[in-house]
Amino acid sequence: MRTSSTSVTRPTQEETLPQDSIERQAALHALLMGSRFMKARTWTTAVIWLQQAIQIQPDCFEAYFLLGEVYLEMGEFRDAVEPYEKAIQLRPDDTTPHLKLGMVFIALKDWNAVLEQYQILRSLNEVIAKELFDKIIYSFNYEMFNSLFNPVY
Repeated sequence: MRTSSTSVTRPTQEETLPQDSIERQAALHALLMGSRFMKARTWTTAVIWLQQAIQIQPDCFEAYFLLGEVYLEMGEFRDAVEPYEKAIQLRPDDTTPHLKLGMVFIALKDWNAVLEQYQILRSLNEVIAKELFDKIIYSFNYEMFNSLFNPVY
């Protein structure tokens, strides 16, 4: 009977988990905390947690999307552009960040950029594209109405 001189050791739990699991757990925790502070409408703290999630896991679509949402809620429209664009890079076929980015561009009155998002949405989902189109028409009508009744002297 032959016996082997090498012994088989079982891997520890740390060795069986992927290398990035601790980082992923930390990013998910930061994402969860950011989401909680969003629900509490504590925007600046939500930004800190979401930026932390992005720093830990730079390919976290949810963190970029939620960061865009926070900036949108804060009225920081220019700051919302980059996180939404990054979310779109990570999931180009997801209609929601395109719609939200279109809304940001409406607020910034960047009509060429709005039109670009509308055209992209038309290729992805006609119903969502119509939602952005309705917002574009409403904003044009509102501006015309406002200029008629509140002229600048």
